[in-house]
Amino acid sequence: MFRGMILLFAVTAGAWAVFTADGAAQSNPFDRLVSSQTGRAEPSIWYERTDGRGRFVFDRSAEPALIWVEGAQEVFAVQRTSAAGGGDVWITDTEKVLLRVSRIGGWTYFPDDRPDGVAVEPMGRAHTLVAAPASNTQLQNAARDMADRLARLSRQNVRAEMAAPAPDQNAYIIDTMVMVTLAAEQASRRSLRNLDTVRIGVGESPRANFDGRTLDISVNTAMGYGGRPSAAQIRRTLEQGGG
Repeated sequence: MFRGMILLFAVTAGAWAVFTADGAAQSNPFDRLVSSQTGRAEPSIWYERTDGRGRFVFDRSAEPALIWVEGAQEVFAVQRTSAAGGGDVWITDTEKVLLRVSRIGGWTYFPDDRPDGVAVEPMGRAHTLVAAPASNTQLQNAARDMADRLARLSRQNVRAEMAAPAPDQNAYIIDTMVMVTLAAEQASRRSLRNLDTVRIGVGESPRANFDGRTLDISVNTAMGYGGRPSAAQIRRTLEQGGG
């Protein structure tokens, strides 16, 4: 049986201190996704699809902006840029357009089930998207769960090395583990055949590298959900580095 192994670190005053890694696997880390009202000038808004197939939060209270589809596992970080022909678009870190506003103020959303776009309408103010604090034990359990899932996918033992910055930031390391798992589940099995280590640390900007054996990810936890690579970016990195 293939198993995951974890090594957990805490970041304090620029140093790395080792923690033991005990605990059982935990439930989906997105169970702890919460909303918190802030006094920032840019509000979060609920938008509803005009085809009646769901709604999402568009949170512009911070940079980058965030899009979360109700019930989804991933919060998308999006950057605004000018659209051809006028207006603005918001794109992911793989340059996928998720949302567009025209020059006259019409909104179009581009989900996977409607790649040509579907009109959406604002429904009212939402809360900003933040994650509830998570303890080191929760972080350890999430790391073990991720490593075990990756071991089953790659059919070899996988080691997870995690930073444990602080309770209010641990949740974003856990969220990054969710992105890694989603990416691995969607990636080709060929790209995972030599994966033996996943390393997630704290850095200045979101980044993912894969040399064929070690997946190295940097997360800026101070940026919340906008501080880590998307699942699509991690999948692209795995497939490019793993053949």
